[in-house]
Amino acid sequence: MKGNNAALGLFILRVVVGVVFLMHGLGKLIGPPFPGPGMAGWSGMLRDVLHFPMPGLMAWVGMLIEAGGGLALILGVAAAPLGWLLALYMVIAGVTGGHFAAGFDVFHFGDPMRRGYEYNLTLIAASLCIAFGGPGSWALGGSKGRSDSSRMM
Repeated sequence: MKGNNAALGLFILRVVVGVVFLMHGLGKLIGPPFPGPGMAGWSGMLRDVLHFPMPGLMAWVGMLIEAGGGLALILGVAAAPLGWLLALYMVIAGVTGGHFAAGFDVFHFGDPMRRGYEYNLTLIAASLCIAFGGPGSWALGGSKGRSDSSRMM
């Protein structure tokens, strides 16, 4: 792939993944109109459904990872390390949220609360592409065509 095409591809991937994480983080913080229950609902779900220890603290940690990580990806700041963090976060969400145990499909028409892991898998793969590819040259933390991941290894 030519350099300009690779830079454009990394830019599109980084911005779209960043928007997805930012929207979900804002949903956890604010709730509607963003996709989520707000901080009280998110903390309550961690406590009552997922039985997390320290659900209030964990709610803030999850929201900050999603919203802060998403915004940083959009801007292209610390993209490679954030790619690793967001991939790990989605693995943890898949395990603790029961997504991996629920099977592949996100939609199970007989049980709307049963959500499979295809969404997690997609975000894990996209986050790992950013981790290995770096932010690209169209980023505030841009590498002018070099991969940030080469500096991490």
